Amino acid sequence: MSWSEIPSVELYYAEESAGCRAVLMCIEELGLNVELHKMDIYQKFEQRKPWFMKMNPQHTVPTINDEGFILWESRAILQYLVNKYGEEKSYLYPHDPQERAQVDRILFFDLGCLSKSIVDFFNPQVLAGEDADERKGNALKQALEYLDQFLEESRYLAGDKLTIADLSVLGSITHLESMEFRIKSYGNVYKWVERLKLELPYYEKCNSDGIKKHRDWAKNQRKTSRTLK
Repeated sequence: MSWSEIPSVELYYAEESAGCRAVLMCIEELGLNVELHKMDIYQKFEQRKPWFMKMNPQHTVPTINDEGFILWESRAILQYLVNKYGEEKSYLYPHDPQERAQVDRILFFDLGCLSKSIVDFFNPQVLAGEDADERKGNALKQALEYLDQFLEESRYLAGDKLTIADLSVLGSITHLESMEFRIKSYGNVYKWVERLKLELPYYEKCNSDGIKKHRDWAKNQRKTSRTLK
């Protein structure tokens, strides 16, 4: 199947979201024909509109509509897009059970450890004006230390080729930029991030505006939360 023969996939997204940015990078890597629907999730709360909640009761982004097949959760979307449309780039989510398991391991680590620790540490500060929780901060540092170890002996997170695990974690790690959290002390992670920024020709297109918008929103939200506290 050539790219021109692939039906249009609809993506509902917010560029401030780390998961959405990971999906945008995957779409670019696969060269997919996608109809983009940008959602305002912070001011207009479009994710809570009845038409969207009917499609996705969890009202989360990213969400895709592939000719009536609705799917949300960024890592599931990454897997689905490569499974269905990525045969020419199957290295992104390998068929070999052991190689695929390595990718899945990192995706689950991102969901249950890295991304979770980022949310747990920063959300109370941004949304409720709370002081930084040292215990939650240590959990984030531990997740980054694990990630740094994963990159000690391989060029990418799941071996010697780019996979959707890299795209997912890259979204999470660069989300830290919007929170002005520095990662230079995690040398392997820092080098990996900087290398991917240069290697991926679509990195800036998929990430720069979203990171800046989330940084601006977070700063404003913190001021508001502290004023109301």
